Amino acid sequence: MEFLKKENLSKFIINNRIVFIFSCLVLVLVLGRGITSVVFDPDMERFFPQGHAATSLSYEIDETFIRTDNLVIAINAKNNSIFTKKTLSLIESLTEKSWTVPYSIRVDSLTNYSYVRSVNDDLLVEPFIENALSLEDSFIEQREKIVVEEEIIFGSLISKDKKTTVISIIVDPPNPNANLKLIDTVEYILEYVDEAKSDHPELDIRILGTPYQEYISPKMVLSEMPIVMPSMLLLILVSVFFLLRSVFAVLATIMVIVLSLISTFGSVGYIGNALNQMVITIPILIITLALADCVHLFSIFFQQRAKGHSSKESMVRSLELNLQPLFLTTLTTCIGFLSFNVLDVPPLQDLGNYVSIGIAMAFIFTIFFAAPLFSFFEIKAPKSVNQQINLSRKIAKFSLKNSKTLLWSVPLVSVLLMCLIPLNTLDENPTQMYDDGFTSFSADTLWLDEMLGVTFPVSFKADSKNGSVSEPEFLKKIDNFTKWLEAQEEVNHVTSLAHTMKNLNKSMHGDDPEWETIPESEELSSQYLFFYEMSLPMGLDLNSSISQDRSSTKISANLDDMSGKEFLKFDKKVRAHIQESNLTEIISPAAGFRVVFSHISMVIVNSLLFGVFLGLLSITLLLGLFFRSIPFGVLSAFPNVLPIASAFGIWALYDGQVGFMVAVGMGSTLGIIVDFTVHLLSKYDLARREMGQSPEEAVVFAFESVGFALIVMTIVISLGFLVLNLVNFMPLHDFARFSTISFVMALIIDFLLFPNLLVKFDKRKF
Repeated sequence: MEFLKKENLSKFIINNRIVFIFSCLVLVLVLGRGITSVVFDPDMERFFPQGHAATSLSYEIDETFIRTDNLVIAINAKNNSIFTKKTLSLIESLTEKSWTVPYSIRVDSLTNYSYVRSVNDDLLVEPFIENALSLEDSFIEQREKIVVEEEIIFGSLISKDKKTTVISIIVDPPNPNANLKLIDTVEYILEYVDEAKSDHPELDIRILGTPYQEYISPKMVLSEMPIVMPSMLLLILVSVFFLLRSVFAVLATIMVIVLSLISTFGSVGYIGNALNQMVITIPILIITLALADCVHLFSIFFQQRAKGHSSKESMVRSLELNLQPLFLTTLTTCIGFLSFNVLDVPPLQDLGNYVSIGIAMAFIFTIFFAAPLFSFFEIKAPKSVNQQINLSRKIAKFSLKNSKTLLWSVPLVSVLLMCLIPLNTLDENPTQMYDDGFTSFSADTLWLDEMLGVTFPVSFKADSKNGSVSEPEFLKKIDNFTKWLEAQEEVNHVTSLAHTMKNLNKSMHGDDPEWETIPESEELSSQYLFFYEMSLPMGLDLNSSISQDRSSTKISANLDDMSGKEFLKFDKKVRAHIQESNLTEIISPAAGFRVVFSHISMVIVNSLLFGVFLGLLSITLLLGLFFRSIPFGVLSAFPNVLPIASAFGIWALYDGQVGFMVAVGMGSTLGIIVDFTVHLLSKYDLARREMGQSPEEAVVFAFESVGFALIVMTIVISLGFLVLNLVNFMPLHDFARFSTISFVMALIIDFLLFPNLLVKFDKRKF
């Protein structure tokens, strides 16, 4: 135990510095080999909360029917109708090529739509448009008129003004390496779509869909990394040099950052979990925390050098004063990030775990590599050291002098800001996460919603009680539900088996509109379906809407593009109608990709609130045990909680919309904010316990030791995070801004409130 005392341990590290430096390099080489195994998986479904009912229902519908992930080729004839030979021929050609797309399992378009009509009491099913260039103008005009009567496609595959149409390509790349196969799929489509664009400048042709979103995500990350990471590093290092005025401090920081990143991503490779769109936040958080460790190490080191001690002696003293707080901040920060494991969202669990690894690596390389290495060099202390100490001392004295005012005014302002928290709204729109600087995906989604309104699809699963979807009473119930949906102002289009059955019944009675009703006989309905399916071309069967055992069917609806909050309001209305109509055992709630994302912000915020609570509780208990003072642990909760709570109040005034990355900011900033508290607390406790100083004197000593380092950290971390505004993944902008607000609030509360709480409540005698 004598050896574990910080004085002995510090001397041991520096006396055996060559061994520790070599060991660190070996560690990097071993872990670095794992980088070759790192993979990227852009599948947006990985963000689905795994234990949520909406996620389970979405998976169930995908398993019961064919998957609904589709690539969309949207074609707009601008100010003209698409019913021209040239445009219809292009649609026909693109439809045929889409069938050859790797891993495509279904293609739906205006031209291959199965048009049903009766000929001499026979049911005839044919493509709506075939061999467009050879068709008579009169035939095309006739088709343009009758498309209005085709409920299945009018307002879905073709817009009601007949100027826009879509080709839907359902793709399902198999594992393993589904993400790599998706790249082949999309690039195959892009090749012939680009050709179509050049051959048809009179048309507006665009690609959309979730698979395309997953295709552009890794490309966006790869394009941003060479810009964002160097920019952040340059900004941070220039800031460190400007504030600490030492090339050696900058060099040490670079080394620790590089070694930490290599080791972290190597560890990710060994663990085997795929990276995702959140990957860019991992190095930024690790860089931030590695920087914090280095700033504290060299801040004390330079203070000792300014007193005339050698580099070796100065580094030993810096380790004596920093080993305990750096270890403690590493531990508490890891607890903060590990709290992400309460989430049922795998990418966020991975984020917390990977950053925790990076934090541990940053501590190891700061203490066992940077400190031993730079103890070899007789580094001169910057001339600004005394100025930095004087500035910190002035802040401490200002805080203590105005303690009576600050003890009530800072909490009051914090409480007032917290009162604004209810003004925030939880919201998310997964199609509007990309800046136009890299891709037009978000703008194209809004464009297609305006033109056709198919960008918010939802599905309902309807189960027949007697196990047959042909049962008349069942069909009547889903027909009534379909009519109710169509009457809602939020709904653009509904497709259901009820439409198909009514159309078949009409067709089998000479296309007489009076027979557009549900057949009265189950046997008759079954025969209609049998003959209809037998007439359908391969690949266009009813498996997309009827289960294989014929016991359930899918009702699909396209909604107006809306925010998650607006959808939840609509969903509440739908659930109420289902319950009032006694359909709860027959028709499920709405499901789908957009449905899950409408819930995701609330799920993440609620889970992270629980995670942050557990983290704070653990950190409070840990600090109380570490400093052998329960009041210390309790007091530390104030500068840890108030900044985040106040930041949410400021966010209500600044933005007001809380997406899932703002919620992540709540969890991630906790770990960094705790650093501020721990460093002040450790220096204060050192002065009280070992130097016998009064609470007021201990506050001044703590500020002199780490005050300027905390200022440096806040400035540099805030600037570093704000670099995230350069990325094209918009949620990261909110993450950076919310985090920056939290950091600034943490510094203010740590400087103005926390010291006075210590002085007021620290009654210990030494």
